[in-house]
Amino acid sequence: MISLKSKNEGFSRVYRVKTQNYNKIVKIYKQIAFTHFFREDLKKSKEFYNSINYLKITPFHKILSKHIIEIDEINSEKSLNKKEFFSNKNLLDQFKDQIGLMSEIKQNLINKKLIDEIKSYLDVINSNKIIKINIKKLENYINKYPQNKICHGDIHFQNLIISKKKLLLIDWDYIIKSSLGYDIAMFSYLEKFNKREKKFLSQIFKISIAEIEHYTPICELLDYLYQNILYKLNLIKNVDKSLINKNKNFILNIL
Repeated sequence: MISLKSKNEGFSRVYRVKTQNYNKIVKIYKQIAFTHFFREDLKKSKEFYNSINYLKITPFHKILSKHIIEIDEINSEKSLNKKEFFSNKNLLDQFKDQIGLMSEIKQNLINKKLIDEIKSYLDVINSNKIIKINIKKLENYINKYPQNKICHGDIHFQNLIISKKKLLLIDWDYIIKSSLGYDIAMFSYLEKFNKREKKFLSQIFKISIAEIEHYTPICELLDYLYQNILYKLNLIKNVDKSLINKNKNFILNIL
């Protein structure tokens, strides 16, 4: 007998599949969103998933079809929180090691750059002319730091889980090429880290706090565009008004 418990995750729906023989997580992508924002066919990403499986930085992934992926369920899975993360040296060391292992993913397996992520969102919204007009300036701003690192793109505590005392990364939908500063900036933005916490991460990864803060407006821009898409798909009722003002200021006064 199979029991299904589903969870809507915006562009996808996640099911926990339980049978007498195994427990798995099945992630099914909504076709219209998947085609626009991620990949046309998961099967084309088989080598990438084989790579992260081999590096053991994530639960085992198996592609079932062009829009469906199966992931090993971790029965003892536990998400982190801020207090535990910053006070546990072993977890911090593991986090640093896991991010470091991402550099072993072959560069040719990831085609999308950070600017491409923004463009793919804009192609769907079709209404934000001020960003489109300034797209070259935006690209130059992003390229201030080398865009040569494989980035997870969506690090937050719900995507960092512990299994048998080992830290694992999950949810690889936003994998791109950018700078390490961007990946840490997105982590800091999503978890609302303060300056002291961001400085602590900058020291761990030996990157400047200036690089991390340089990408904060980009994180806000992506959040704004993402919310616009969810709004367009009737998945949320409103877009955060504070993000509208922040992005106007960024485009008009900082960029």
